[in-house]
Amino acid sequence: MKKLFSTILLTLLLLSVLSLAFNIQPVKAEPTTIVVPDDYPTIQEAINAADPGDTVYVYNGTYYENVVVNKTLHLVGENRENAIIDARGIGDVLRIEADNVTVSDFTIRYGDNGIYLSGSHGSTICNNNITKNRYSGITVYSSTGNNIEWNIIGDNHDGINLANLAKDNTIQENTVTNNGIGIYLRGQCGNNSVQGNIVQNNQFAIYIHFSNGNNITDNVLTNSEYCIYITSSTENEICSNVIANNHWGIYFDGGNDNKIYHNNFIDNLIQAHISISFNIWDDSYPSGGNFWSNYTGVDADADGIGDTQHTIDENNADRYPLIAPNTVFDAGTWDETAYHVNLITNSTASNFQLNTTQKTISFNVTGTKGTAGFCRVTIPNIIVQDLWQGNYTVLFNGESCPFRNWTDATNTYIYINYTHSEHEIIIIPEFPSTIILPLFTLTTLIATVLLKKKRKTKPQLP
Repeated sequence: MKKLFSTILLTLLLLSVLSLAFNIQPVKAEPTTIVVPDDYPTIQEAINAADPGDTVYVYNGTYYENVVVNKTLHLVGENRENAIIDARGIGDVLRIEADNVTVSDFTIRYGDNGIYLSGSHGSTICNNNITKNRYSGITVYSSTGNNIEWNIIGDNHDGINLANLAKDNTIQENTVTNNGIGIYLRGQCGNNSVQGNIVQNNQFAIYIHFSNGNNITDNVLTNSEYCIYITSSTENEICSNVIANNHWGIYFDGGNDNKIYHNNFIDNLIQAHISISFNIWDDSYPSGGNFWSNYTGVDADADGIGDTQHTIDENNADRYPLIAPNTVFDAGTWDETAYHVNLITNSTASNFQLNTTQKTISFNVTGTKGTAGFCRVTIPNIIVQDLWQGNYTVLFNGESCPFRNWTDATNTYIYINYTHSEHEIIIIPEFPSTIILPLFTLTTLIATVLLKKKRKTKPQLP
């Protein structure tokens, strides 16, 4: 009986141990940093050894590799100038076949393609120098939700190539130069954002081919043979770009219902060429269309819009051409949406500031002394209401000045004219003049006294 009891007890104990063993949960490893060449001599070996979520950190040096990233990780160079991946002219320098990859701070050179995103989603490519590749600096192929930003991309056939169903990607804050095609959207690429880039000295700055619904905004596009070339593409929005000193400013070879407005077309040999296309060249009145440096109309009613349309061809016209270049300033985020303040002016505008504490918008304007100057400030209504509850006044060099203003459903427009020298313009909340002017005068007087006192104060000799 004792022997039977001992056997039963031993069996129960063994079952308990086994049960405990099967219920032990593996401890999830924390992301680690693998260092090249300290831990592994090549980038590819480090990637092969990494777990998803790890960081591969690469010290400065030249790494002659064709790198494939096939898992989610961070690939970071020591600095953009000296951490170099070189494919020696064969294949892709860097091919990404995983989601949510980050690549930053490398020089990527001498490949068929610099960076090739193949079917990947949510990756970020930033702060790289992508140069001297045979075809594309960056190719995004059948991929969505990627961010490509803060890169310098030079001396390739194509700088950035979004191909075949690439959607929801963001290409921003890059310098793209000396390529056959700077930024290439082709083959049903849709809903991509190309924003804030400098694209210069290319054969084609931006080429949009069979791609719809993309946003090309706030780029500086200069010194190329074709600045924006669009073929068989619809419903793209081209807004607030500087398009200057190119042979062709914008070239349409088919494609309808694209919207082009608030751009500055400056001194292109041919500002716009249209071939069998019907497009929209303004944002209606009073928002306006584009600035054309060859426009000869006038603005007799002083609203910042030319009084006659700018005709491009028999089917295309800018109905409300801007009478001066459009400058865009960042106005911050309001209700989780980014907004801008636009300035149409024949002056040079600088030192723009939006101060939410003091509830002011201010900027300086300069021009050739003695000439006539004007500016039209466009402020989103959400900002006008939040800063001033719709009631504001304008100070010109510290004194109240006359101005014209009007409002539509989206924006408030403020028009000021003056004689050029250098001036400060401040928009402030409106108070009764008996209060605001003495307060402003007192503030100015105190500032002047303090400045004079500071100038007169000499350092004490020992």
